[in-house]
Amino acid sequence: MSPDLISLVTSASMALVTLLSGCLIAATPWLTRGREAFAVSVPETAQADPRIRRMRRAYLACTLAVSAASAVAALTLWSANPLAMAAVVCAPVAAGFLLMLAFRARVMAIKRSEGWGTRSARLSTVAGAAEANAPRPLPLAWDLLYLPVILATLALSLALYPAMPDPVPVHFDAAGVADGYMAKGWQVVAMPTAVQAFMALCLTASHWQILRSRRPSSPEHPVASAIAYGMFARAQSAALLVTGIVITVSIAIMPLAFAGVVTSDQSFVALIVIIIAAILPNLAVSLVYGQAGSRLLRRMTASSELGFDDDERWRLGLFYVNREDPSVVVPRRFGIGWAMNWGNPKSWGLAALLVAAIAAFVVLVEVLFR
Repeated sequence: MSPDLISLVTSASMALVTLLSGCLIAATPWLTRGREAFAVSVPETAQADPRIRRMRRAYLACTLAVSAASAVAALTLWSANPLAMAAVVCAPVAAGFLLMLAFRARVMAIKRSEGWGTRSARLSTVAGAAEANAPRPLPLAWDLLYLPVILATLALSLALYPAMPDPVPVHFDAAGVADGYMAKGWQVVAMPTAVQAFMALCLTASHWQILRSRRPSSPEHPVASAIAYGMFARAQSAALLVTGIVITVSIAIMPLAFAGVVTSDQSFVALIVIIIAAILPNLAVSLVYGQAGSRLLRRMTASSELGFDDDERWRLGLFYVNREDPSVVVPRRFGIGWAMNWGNPKSWGLAALLVAAIAAFVVLVEVLFR
């Protein structure tokens, strides 16, 4: 591939990644549970309120506009200013968050004026045998699939080691010119597998979060909501596993680049394509199931009662803080996936452990692989 074609493919791929992620953010109000609107607890019938419907449409239009503009900017800024391009890619996320905060305040004002409320902070529901037999996330044993990928990468590195130059180029600037080298040695073989092992541990921790999350249940539809959430959690765990395998396999590009089998530009293009391939399963699950399986419940009769309200537990609509809840992980209020319960000391311990693991990995790379 010519340098110009590689640059075009790279910039187009980054623009596509920006647009896809922006579209998912724009669709968030339609993917959340019927009992929530812009991170506020509301009756299910409130979703038909004209004011909330206008806010959803405005959120969609504004976020899509920012995403389209960011995609165009990413397409034009890649070769000229990669740093500015990186900031542009984050623009849809920032815009979606600010819009959510603005509309959240408006929904809370509507909630107060309409008198939507509940007499208790939580209503217990019993789904019985249906909940017990609901689909479950994939067992953690599935993460052992990362092991053969790591071993295969190690074998590839050993096979290519004789063809690697000395020193080995390990870092390239935006123009694809090598600007960082490593002495040829065992570190060159260990680096790809070390990165894979660290990524596998992080992805396994995410899988563990799904397994340990509190299973939400709708007081209006306890049986159906238990089944819907089980299907959502299982699909999300499968999508996470597919994404993780794709990411760890992509790290095998490192020894290929070290040995000169692929150029730096070609490897970067391959990584961008792999990132898109990793995004698509998660995008599909989000659009099909919705947050916590909400899209599977859309055809049911909406309730005008608000049997569950913990708005005061959600700071800025994103951060859950509840010292009385023993759960460490809970489904997100706005968005797809899960959030930590920052009122539980275990969450802070896990966060500290993650920060320590990242710091230790960075130090290990700096000390052993320089």
